[in-house]
Amino acid sequence: MKREKTLDVFSTMPVSRAVIKNAIPAMVAMLMVLIYNLADTFFIGQTHNAYQVAAVSLATPVFLMFMAVGTIFGIGGTSVISRAMGEGKTEYAKKVCSFCMWACVGVGIIMSALFLLFMDSILLLIGASEDTWGYAKSYLMIVSCSGVFVLISNCYSNIL
Repeated sequence: MKREKTLDVFSTMPVSRAVIKNAIPAMVAMLMVLIYNLADTFFIGQTHNAYQVAAVSLATPVFLMFMAVGTIFGIGGTSVISRAMGEGKTEYAKKVCSFCMWACVGVGIIMSALFLLFMDSILLLIGASEDTWGYAKSYLMIVSCSGVFVLISNCYSNIL
């Protein structure tokens, strides 16, 4: 019963209330990403090592690329899912949602592998210096390995 209620939110609730009900979880997810990045900077800042803080900043473009690709699947999936739901094609909407998740897994693995494979070139491209190289490489490795999860999280925060 609860599941049907969730699926019919936009057909039974006033639009403004339905949008708010669905926007709040997405906004909370974006806030969590912001807090995550601030926490990284804060705790690394506690080391009083400017090179480590710079390394976090250097890895941010890679993190944002993972987020952007997750957003692509999330927004595209949302469009297709909403049209399918409007046409009453619930099973098709579920398949699209599943496709978005598996596409994020596949693309995330490929992106992670490419970032790990070409890490030195990427570090040169993003401007790592001799002083920040080791720190940036360590942090970029962590960001690259967590890419699949960033994609899925960002995709589903848009699909919500």
